[in-house]
Amino acid sequence: MDMNVPSDKFEAILWSFTDAVVILDSESRIEWVNTSAEQLFGISAKQLMGKDAATLFPKDGQVYSEVKRSAHNGVTLIDHDALLDTGKNDPVSVALSVHPVEYDGYKGAAVVLRNISRLKALENSMKLHERVSEIAVLAAGIAHEIKNPLSGVRGSAQLLGAELTDETKKNYTELIIRESDRIDRLLVNLIKLDQSASFDKQELNIYTVLDEVASLLRPALDEKQITIERIFDPSLPYIIGERDRLVQVFLNLLKNAVEASGEGSTIIMKTSLLLPSFGSAPIKKERKYVIIELIDEGPGINEDIRPYLFT
Repeated sequence: MDMNVPSDKFEAILWSFTDAVVILDSESRIEWVNTSAEQLFGISAKQLMGKDAATLFPKDGQVYSEVKRSAHNGVTLIDHDALLDTGKNDPVSVALSVHPVEYDGYKGAAVVLRNISRLKALENSMKLHERVSEIAVLAAGIAHEIKNPLSGVRGSAQLLGAELTDETKKNYTELIIRESDRIDRLLVNLIKLDQSASFDKQELNIYTVLDEVASLLRPALDEKQITIERIFDPSLPYIIGERDRLVQVFLNLLKNAVEASGEGSTIIMKTSLLLPSFGSAPIKKERKYVIIELIDEGPGINEDIRPYLFT
């Protein structure tokens, strides 16, 4: 390298680097940083001049110890996966290299940092994809094993229903058949693991869905002597949706309500119609919306957990 090249040209070259470059003197004071370093740390070069390296690299952090070790031993140090705490949000993954600098009596170190957070995120995404693929194979195998005895359960319910004359008992066998069919469809989706599959939308009477859910949880309701109070809006129109998924949603909600309720309490199932003119709700004017509420007498959701609901 021609050391007679003017220093401003060296500075221009370093200034154009996409990697962050920090020059430290022999006392680990900051002498110079480039634009990429300013962007990485969110601090201007003017604010950093003459400050201790700890201003950028916390003393209790991984990068600071490696910079000090390299400067002390006078050897180049390279770490392809270091964690840098910039004081902003979470630590940043960086490829770090520290190069001792000695020239004409000058001693210092050049610290070069490459932000590899996006690369790490991509690697993690690929690992997750591989893991999901492995789980998909396992899930498909389990689903196939469940489908076989499920067919036996459904067939037995059909035979039993054909022999029964009591309508109430026949209703229970029909419920077993419907739920067996629903589980079978869930298993098919599990085998496919197709998240982009389209919904099988159809016109539905939401009351039949809610009644089916209540029937499924009847043993749990009876065990705790919980009463279901229905407050239904008789003007409710048919809705558009996928029956199986709606059953699963309300089954989960009612199950949670039962678990949160004490013995002898009441759970309210309430429906109402939300019209386009209702307040300033963010709804489309050409549509009508159905509101379905399940209200229990439990203690409610812990305040610490609420921000994480539906995430």
